[in-house]
Amino acid sequence: MIKKIVLPIAIISILTISSCGGDQTKKVDEAAEQICFYSYEATAGAQVRWTAFKTNDKVAVAGQFNQVNVTADEKSTKITDVLTSIKFNISTSSINTTNEERDTKIVQSFFGAMDATDIIFGQVKSATGDNTSGTCTFYLTINKVEKEVTLNYTVEEATIQLIGEIDLTNFSGENAIASLNNICKDLHKGTDGVSKTWPNVELSIETILKKVCH
Repeated sequence: MIKKIVLPIAIISILTISSCGGDQTKKVDEAAEQICFYSYEATAGAQVRWTAFKTNDKVAVAGQFNQVNVTADEKSTKITDVLTSIKFNISTSSINTTNEERDTKIVQSFFGAMDATDIIFGQVKSATGDNTSGTCTFYLTINKVEKEVTLNYTVEEATIQLIGEIDLTNFSGENAIASLNNICKDLHKGTDGVSKTWPNVELSIETILKKVCH
């Protein structure tokens, strides 16, 4: 009699456990099937920060551009698709190093020594990677010279950051560098007494993409 009671209870227990397990699997499957779309919204804006270097000791001078205009018309589950639709322009007069005197020198003696560089133009050529990291190559026009620049990108949630470096000599920027170094000669002297402005500039670009999941 005891065996007859135990057997149905065991069967009911197994069915109950199986049933609960099935519900959990269904929930996991539903979460796995969620699809997220990314797009760029102008209201999010883009922060373009840069770091230049002076003296032979390579002392960093950091700043940013306050006026950056970005357009992108792609909506996709792949961030690389959104990146490849991006075009942008940057007003060089909007430079901001938190030092007004320095800003004026850069605008007048550096960008002012270039051809048609009131605006820096850019357009993404290609992007390779996934929704967490990769590389982005874009055309950049400075001093009437267009060159390809490749930056590495990383994504956290919907915030994307691109980091890399440009060499201003690739944009025929030697005269502009000499002009800035001349006006800032004493300020660009290091411990060795030598005045130097480096052609290498580090870039950091950041924006928040719109992320909608279904």
